[in-house]
Parts: sequence; C-alpha cells; structure tokens
Amino acid sequence: MRLAYVLIHSVLLFSNSIECFQIKIKVNAGDDTSNPKSDIYLDSLQLIKRYNYPVETHIVVTEDGYLLKTFRIPSEGPPVLLVHGIGDSSDSWLVLGPTNSLAFLLADAGFDVWLHNSRGNRYCKKHVNSLPEKEFFNYSFEEMGTHDLPATVDYILRETLKTKLTYVGYSQGTTTFFIMCSTKPEYNEKINYAVLLAPVAWLTFTRYPFINFFNHILGGLVNFSERHQVHEVFPFNKKLNFYHAKVCNTTASYSFLCQVELYLNFGLNRLSDLTPERLPVITSHIPSGSSAKTFFHFIQLYASKRFQRYDYGLKKNKEVYFSSVPPEYNISLVSVPNTIFVSEVDWFSDRDDTNLLKSKLKNIEQFVVINKSFEFTHLEFTYGSRVYRLINEPVINILKGLKQLDIR
Repeated sequence: MRLAYVLIHSVLLFSNSIECFQIKIKVNAGDDTSNPKSDIYLDSLQLIKRYNYPVETHIVVTEDGYLLKTFRIPSEGPPVLLVHGIGDSSDSWLVLGPTNSLAFLLADAGFDVWLHNSRGNRYCKKHVNSLPEKEFFNYSFEEMGTHDLPATVDYILRETLKTKLTYVGYSQGTTTFFIMCSTKPEYNEKINYAVLLAPVAWLTFTRYPFINFFNHILGGLVNFSERHQVHEVFPFNKKLNFYHAKVCNTTASYSFLCQVELYLNFGLNRLSDLTPERLPVITSHIPSGSSAKTFFHFIQLYASKRFQRYDYGLKKNKEVYFSSVPPEYNISLVSVPNTIFVSEVDWFSDRDDTNLLKSKLKNIEQFVVINKSFEFTHLEFTYGSRVYRLINEPVINILKGLKQLDIR
C-alpha cells in the first residue's frame, strides 16, 4: 500500500492536468515567525518579507524573450547571485529560515543578494510573446546557460553599477555556469569568484538509481512527450505540494513514505538529515517545474559519457551542428577563480565525475570534499540540517576573503 502511494505520488508530480488549489496567505509583520509551518505556502517574496528583510522584485528579459522574475535582498555590499538546482527555484535559498538559509545569511553578512529563477519554473512562466506550450518549453539547461544567466548577470551589473559579481550555484546551477562561461567566454570577466556546490557536468558515473532505466527508455519518453504534448515536467502545484508536505510531516504515520521517496530520488538516508521542523516547508516548495527537454538532456549526458550539447538525432544534429554528434562544451574556457564543494556519498554528482571535472577546470582554488562519514547527500547541499556548518558558514567565509577550510 505504501509503495503504491509513492508510485502514485511520483506520477502525479509529472501531471499537468490537475487544477491548482489556490491558497492565499496574508503576511503580516505580527506573524509568528517561530512557527516554521507558517512558511509552507509563502513564495520567495513573502518569505523574505516575513523575516523583515528588504526585498525587491526584478524582471529580467532574456535575448529570446523569456521573463525571469528575480528577487533581491538589497545592500550596499558586493552583489552575489544565487542559482538553484533542477526543478527548483529561488525558494531553495530561503526555506530554512533566517538562521540557516544562505540568502539570509549572506544578507546578514552585508552582501547584496540576488536570487535567480530559471525559465519555466513557478516564477518564470511568461514570455514577451504568447507562445504555445510546446514552443515555450522547447529548451534545456543549455538555454539557461546561454540566455538566462548572461541576461541576469548583465542586468545585475547595470542595476548595481558594478563591473563584477560573485556567483554561487548548486547542481544544475553549476551546469549552466559552465555553459555560460564556455560558450560566452567574455562572461568570465564579469564574475570575480564562483562557489560551485555539488557540480554537475559529466554524469558518467552517477549512481542515481533511475537514470539507467530512463536511459533505456529515453526514445520512448521523447516520443511519449511529443505524442501526448507533455512538454513541462514537475510543475509547481499548490495542491500536490500540500499533500507532499503532509506526507513528509515528521509524524510516524507518514515519515516512512517520505523517506522512501527522498531516498529513491536523492539518496537521502534519514529524514533527520533534513531540518526536521522545516521538512513540511521544504517539501511544500518542491518541485517548481522545468521542461521535459531539460530532463532528457541530463539523461543524454549519462548515455554519451560526455558533457555535450543536446542530441537531436543523426539527421537534425547535422542540420544544427553540422556534425552527426553534438559538440562538447569546452570547459577549459571557464577561467573564473572558484571553490568546489563535493560529497563522497553524493549519488548524483559522483566523485569520479567531479574528479574528471577537477582535472579539466581551471583556477580551482579549493576543492572541498565532505567526508563519507557525514553521509551528506545531494539534497542536503541546500536543505540539510547540517548545511550551516558544512556549506553555508564556509561559503560565507570564502566570500569574506577567508581562505582556509576545515569541515571534517
């Protein structure tokens, strides 16, 4: 019965056909900020306001017409851009509250914090033209790197009158960084430093349990997507996310189901590895939506054992790339000084893949490996109960100019 529930829940996460259940919450200065469950249905703007931080909303227009809602916690300090992972949003940097969320901690440290949202997530569902869904979602993480990030970087530098900013990316947020800096090398000069959390480029050795299965049926998935007009996956849906939060409450009757789901998807060993009192808040904000093509592109990286552009098949590849196989991204062109954080037990960003990245990427000042004794998984880089000690505090120290790390 429990397994059936998990399978049904996973299917529902893909569904675009369920009507969104609208819940409105008014945020008042007098709200009880000691009760994390009050944060369950707050969006990024409301979360920032709730904890009495200044906030601005900016709309970045990409070269190809996507409207990206970007949130800012303003300060006179140096600008820092935070970029989320796949199927996530700016919420990921806020849902642990003011004592553990990197966005709030950086603001407390005097940085000018900018929260990016990639095309197609809950905050970025608009285009300058009224595009049909198939055309709107015809992108992968490549377009996020070649269009979304450059437009956002340029916008921030114009707004702040600065010449450079600092970049912090997690998972897909590192993939898109590599793409931006390798396809548009001039952006290396616009980033003074990058912190790359659980980086993803090569996926040859990933231990994500379903990727081999998805690889074997990839052709069928693409055909199904086309035949049934499924172009968006993991869309943000308040009703589904409400049930997600219920399942992942810390009560004994539901916690097993949540643990099975998070283990299968992220390798999470214990619910306690996520901040327990924040678990319903976290799960009510994910997923946030992406394109099917993005999902397919990640599977292709695994299948090809290359960090390459999207594979359209032999015929179209020749039309698009003038080659039968997609070209690889030239990661040697990425020259931004950086620090990389990896974990020895990360299923998705495997150590063999990150070691390959380490051998090819320039200007790595620190390569921080979180020991396997911590059992620190991919999801925990943004949502973990130990994220302050293992990630956020060292990141803040790096950005403050401290060079030595000791997190073992």
